[in-house]
Amino acid sequence: MIGVQKPVNPLRGTLSWLGYVVHRHKPLALSLSGLLVAFGTILSGIEIWWGVPPICAGVIIPALDLWWERRSENNNELTSAREKVLEEALAPLLELAATATFRPREKRIETAEAAAMRVAGDLRAAFASVPEVRAVVFVVSTDGLRMEPRFPAGRPDRPRDFVRGTERGDQAFRILDELPGRFIIVEDLRSEGADTPYWAGTGAHYNTFIAAPIRSTEHAFGMVTIDAPQPGSLDHQHGSTIALFAAALGILFAEAARGATGGPGPDKRNGRDGKDQVDQTPRELPRPEDGNARGEAPESP
Repeated sequence: MIGVQKPVNPLRGTLSWLGYVVHRHKPLALSLSGLLVAFGTILSGIEIWWGVPPICAGVIIPALDLWWERRSENNNELTSAREKVLEEALAPLLELAATATFRPREKRIETAEAAAMRVAGDLRAAFASVPEVRAVVFVVSTDGLRMEPRFPAGRPDRPRDFVRGTERGDQAFRILDELPGRFIIVEDLRSEGADTPYWAGTGAHYNTFIAAPIRSTEHAFGMVTIDAPQPGSLDHQHGSTIALFAAALGILFAEAARGATGGPGPDKRNGRDGKDQVDQTPRELPRPEDGNARGEAPESP
């Protein structure tokens, strides 16, 4: 799914609406709940089955209120976590991108490398509430034929390269070349996998993922991904956050690729058309085995 939410399940939508109404008029709703239970008790003295419907309705009303309160608390927690990561991680990254323009090329390369390493760790920390989440920054190789997982953080199982010419690799490169939106999200690979565009992976150890391309108007540098084993544990808010980080990395990688006299010509696009980029790509970044996104020793699967 490309940055577009699925239609709301009618039953879930109805429950959400009822929960909202009950919570908004809580005193009246709870009074009605008590009256229904009392009325049901009286009817049960006449015929037990007559009292069941009003008693059930009386119990459901406070349950809907409790469900709405907990949902609101979860939404507030997600919003707070998003605001925190935007303030503590994205804002400094954007400032770094703004200042990188005026630095020598070697410094721009070092800045892009350090930023990419930090992004995976920051996203992993920001989404720590998602069980067994993994964030990865993939980088297009110098020859444009591979996309390598340079900076993984989170779950210890290592992602593999995406290689052009294979079904899995070609679908992944389509995210860089063709994706019209800012990110793609698949909430449940078990039910959506066969119909998912831009994906032909194995789904090993994960059942939901988000991918956002790191690119500029003419150049593609890689992508940021986040995945988790639990279906539905990632949502569009996560996708929007990841897309913002990918956009910031796109600026930094574009600056790192820029030569002393200006950017590369259209015949030297970094991986977006599969052509070699001779002298304008960022230098080789640290390999995955050299450590994870936090600079720690690699974990054993």
